[in-house]
Amino acid sequence: MGCYSMSVHRRERSAALINPYIHMLNCPICHSPMATINSGSIQCVSRHSFDFARQGYINFMTRFFKGNYDKRLFTAKRNILSETGIYAPLTEVLRRWISRYSVDISYPVHILDAGTGEGTFLQQITQNTPAVGWGIDIAKEGIAMASSAYNQQIWFVGDLACSPFAEGQLDIILNIFSPSNYEEFGRILKDGGWIIKVIPRERYLIELREMLFLNRPDRADGRELTLDRFRKHHHLIASIPLTYTLPVTANMLDSLVHMTPLSWHRSGSSLVSIQTSLSKITIDVEILVGTIR
Repeated sequence: MGCYSMSVHRRERSAALINPYIHMLNCPICHSPMATINSGSIQCVSRHSFDFARQGYINFMTRFFKGNYDKRLFTAKRNILSETGIYAPLTEVLRRWISRYSVDISYPVHILDAGTGEGTFLQQITQNTPAVGWGIDIAKEGIAMASSAYNQQIWFVGDLACSPFAEGQLDIILNIFSPSNYEEFGRILKDGGWIIKVIPRERYLIELREMLFLNRPDRADGRELTLDRFRKHHHLIASIPLTYTLPVTANMLDSLVHMTPLSWHRSGSSLVSIQTSLSKITIDVEILVGTIR
């Protein structure tokens, strides 16, 4: 299949995925409902139009954004998530909590991964389930990778401060190692919907941080501020600590080092030194589950 035919197929596939749920979307420019969709674009009642990219995602950004997250970082993150199993225990906990929410619901649960990056967490959490997965991120490079790799979810480039969702549409919002906009989350969640936020604790990637001399004492303070802000906006249902340490194998070293912004300002020689010295890695996180106040 040629490149043109492949891109047309991806756009048509994405349009077919979104079409049953077009009522869930609002225009991020004028906030009016979306009215029409075809394999080329989606349009609101005021005729603001947003095109499908050749990979199948829609760009809903209303302002220019130049970020630091590049394709190498997203590729490294996808490799770590899909090939190494480092985050498999975390993914399993998230799947169990989503199942708990869904147990008495007869319709497909709509899950938004806010700050989805390259989409692998959402893909792994929703695969082999009836859930409808939506992924949004401000970084176009990540969403392009997600849309190219995973064809059962819906992918948007967009701003969490001005998301393309109508009020009260989503059952669950995942927010994994990403910034939050709780006012917007409260607007787009259904009554009784859940926000599930994953935050790092003191020993998260501690081995890598120590080698990068970034074991800062303010990490604990930052966690407390994040917890306080979460509690301010939500009724806390559960707080689940999760800590485990795994051996680091040779095939995951390069991806592990490059999946995090911690390594951005390090020289090539220092990164090589880290890769030869790192033998284990610790995942230390807290999973917060809450409903909007």
